[in-house]
Amino acid sequence: MFAFLSWIVIGATLGAILAALWKVRGLTLAWGFAAGGVGGVVGGLIGRMLVPQQVFADGLALLAAIAGAVAAMGISRALFTKERSETR
Repeated sequence: MFAFLSWIVIGATLGAILAALWKVRGLTLAWGFAAGGVGGVVGGLIGRMLVPQQVFADGLALLAAIAGAVAAMGISRALFTKERSETR
């Protein structure tokens, strides 16, 4: 349970930081929390499936959660960039 909560917290925090750094219209702080949290959970679960029960499984799952959060925010940024370019 602790690992699951840490994936959410790490992902949401990273998502919020990336949303604040990337100046894209529509990519708000709330969207950063949501997308980063979901990406962190998905990445953590994928990391857990790849390395089930080994010594460093939690550390690798946490790294996968970080990668998942960054990937989710990259997808979000791409979606909002397309949305902005179509409205002009």
